[in-house]
Amino acid sequence: MTSTVPASGEEFNNASIIALAQAGIGEDVLLAKIASVPCAYDMSTRSIVALKDMGVPNAVIAAMVERCARSSDAQGAGAGTAGPSIKRSSGLYVDLGMAPDHNLIKIRPTTASGGRMTGSSSLLFPFGLRMGISRVAAQMIVTSAQLRFYFYFEPDDARVGNFGSSATASAQSPSEFSLVRFSTKNGQREMVVGKRKAFGANIGINPKDAIQFSIEEIGDGIFSVTPSVLSAGQYGLVLRAGGEAYRVYDFGVSAAGDL
Repeated sequence: MTSTVPASGEEFNNASIIALAQAGIGEDVLLAKIASVPCAYDMSTRSIVALKDMGVPNAVIAAMVERCARSSDAQGAGAGTAGPSIKRSSGLYVDLGMAPDHNLIKIRPTTASGGRMTGSSSLLFPFGLRMGISRVAAQMIVTSAQLRFYFYFEPDDARVGNFGSSATASAQSPSEFSLVRFSTKNGQREMVVGKRKAFGANIGINPKDAIQFSIEEIGDGIFSVTPSVLSAGQYGLVLRAGGEAYRVYDFGVSAAGDL
């Protein structure tokens, strides 16, 4: 959504629709207005219910939803400055803005697979399986240590948009992701995804190695995720995509002036 303000400078949003509908403006005029301006509507479930309660016709609400869906699909990673409650194309976004402004940028995933074994069979140095990601650093670098992410799911899609594939079970919530800090070895980033000791083995990312984050459900498949303060380094929000493959939404945190 490149703009939320029509060319006239007048903001046209949910309140504008309600005002016109209650003034007796016909559906045909409202539909024409919606088609002529960028999406600046809040299409969360509670907002749709509020529109209906205020007398906005179903056809007008449907046109608002469709207008925002077309805008989000067309813009993709450029979903930008509009508020996070406005539905975007499914995926994971990092908010690079400063409150109350937003600047949501989509993070494209990469895949970690294969791996190498470390350690020995001893109790002090158990076997560890490390997955590698090519390149020593992520393409997405941020300077803020206090980050906020937004997950946009499509609940009606069995594959949940970008979070799954036709061959895997898909995530339904950010709670299925792990936030990890990568170590660097031989020009690539690595994460531990399994350990084997003399009396057993653990497969997957150990919760003790994961960084904690809070989750807030906004509605309509939208979640806000806020990690604890992150020091400079390489990180990723990681989803196990089946077998020994992991889908990684990677990013780097750099102290201001280090870029």
